[in-house]
Amino acid sequence: MRKVLALDNPVPGVLARHRPAEYGALMLGSEFCARQLPSPGEAAALRRVFPGPLILATPVLAQRDLEAALELVRACARSGRLEVAANDLGLLEVLRSRFAGKVKISCGRLLSHRVKIMPQAYGRDFLARYGISSFEIDDETVVGRLKPYGLPFSWHYPFRYATTTRFCPWESHWASDCSRSCRGRLEPLRSPRLAKTLWLRGGAYFIRGQRPRSWAARNVYTPPC
Repeated sequence: MRKVLALDNPVPGVLARHRPAEYGALMLGSEFCARQLPSPGEAAALRRVFPGPLILATPVLAQRDLEAALELVRACARSGRLEVAANDLGLLEVLRSRFAGKVKISCGRLLSHRVKIMPQAYGRDFLARYGISSFEIDDETVVGRLKPYGLPFSWHYPFRYATTTRFCPWESHWASDCSRSCRGRLEPLRSPRLAKTLWLRGGAYFIRGQRPRSWAARNVYTPPC
């Protein structure tokens, strides 16, 4: 079982706080907000202090965000081993056509929920078309539906995704422009109408309290800040 450290605040000083030597891979970016993708320079700085494999977590992407994500993929793929956790069909198509055999691809958490409801024959064709090698998950209810595909699971903890938005909760505007004011921040949202506290991180809301799973091929830890 491999351990992966996931950072949405890609600063070498933040990495150093979390004992990077204990992890077999580093995940950067976000599956829920394109504004949280690192710049090529930020990714390169972390490459210099973390020699292991790099995983880029990527969300659903608008066209300009797709172009920026591809620039980041090109830069990272040149400098070492790279995996992309993908949730966007357009990104998958470009990875298939331009990066086949050069970049490993995992099925992101949002996309895994779509695969879960696909007819199995269609799902197998879909996974084979894009060369998807694993599933990113944080919800055990999907395991039974995805297990027949025979791919390993990456389990995310301690935060379980609940929902997301393109209207930035931190800056009160649509996520076209961004000063990245959410970086390194985590906000609890409590209400008597909620059975559990929601945690706001980036452009998504999470439930906190998950533990690592021994059956997962790798456990992906996202520190609180």
